[in-house]
Amino acid sequence: MLGLALAVVRGWTRLYTWRLPAATREIRRAEIESDLWEFQQDSDGPRGLNPAVHTLIRLLLGIPDDLRWRTDHVSSRGKTLRIAAALVAAVLLLAALGILDLMRTRKLPLPPDDPRPDVSLTPVALQPSSKPNR
Repeated sequence: MLGLALAVVRGWTRLYTWRLPAATREIRRAEIESDLWEFQQDSDGPRGLNPAVHTLIRLLLGIPDDLRWRTDHVSSRGKTLRIAAALVAAVLLLAALGILDLMRTRKLPLPPDDPRPDVSLTPVALQPSSKPNR
């Protein structure tokens, strides 16, 4: 029965450390494995309570702490990722503003003084005739 309880604890540990960086994951799994070994070797353990039941109770009571540990390690990794993304976005924004500034015309041309239509471009049919109408 104790072997089954230990397997459940190890399975839970593998589940909540899944997809963490390898070093972090292995350190946490080693901590839990050490705790389980110490529990098995402890001759002064709790009297009157089956070791398997004790292990499962510790597992259930420890789940909130395990989840908190997991979120602490995910959020520190996520925070680094958010900082890196913000820095990349800032650099891209500054580069875009620099490119737009380079594309901007420095001195705009002045409009003509007296804009009049050019009569020479008017089609002949629309030009006033020199013959009087009869």
